[in-house]
Amino acid sequence: LFRSPQRFAGDPPPLHLVRMRGELVLVEDSTGLLVGPTDRRLAKAGIYISRLRGESYYKTACKRGDFAPGATVRLVPEPDNEHDPKAVRVTEDADRAPTAAYINKGAARRFGRLVSSGDPLRVISLKGTTSGAACDSITVLAGHPDLVAHLLAPRPRGLPRPQQR
Repeated sequence: LFRSPQRFAGDPPPLHLVRMRGELVLVEDSTGLLVGPTDRRLAKAGIYISRLRGESYYKTACKRGDFAPGATVRLVPEPDNEHDPKAVRVTEDADRAPTAAYINKGAARRFGRLVSSGDPLRVISLKGTTSGAACDSITVLAGHPDLVAHLLAPRPRGLPRPQQR
């Protein structure tokens, strides 16, 4: 969605999260264009996004937890998982919370390394539901706490309105 790789130059990157259709989406500041979750430049900026899998298997935990857009969630690597030793489960932000879903298999290795690195990490829901509501689809974003705080901050005035290309 960005026109050139230089768009991510800068610290923090010129991006913000905005609410659209009940979820949080990334918007490029100077153009207002939406940034897709698979844009390869996100990882270079320290932003990691994954759609979760398995919510239908964990309906009770998924419904119990707060996965509303902007809510903090937890990532828990499962090296002893019999199906995938790289599996990373997602829970609500509470001690001993049950599994609500899993990072998709394609992104699990990267998210596992993020959690295991010991570096500060904040994980939020981009798409999901509040506690008590059935959820069938969750998307999460992970990054350094300062970066996530920047992304969640209101966009500066005078920028182009968010728009799809």
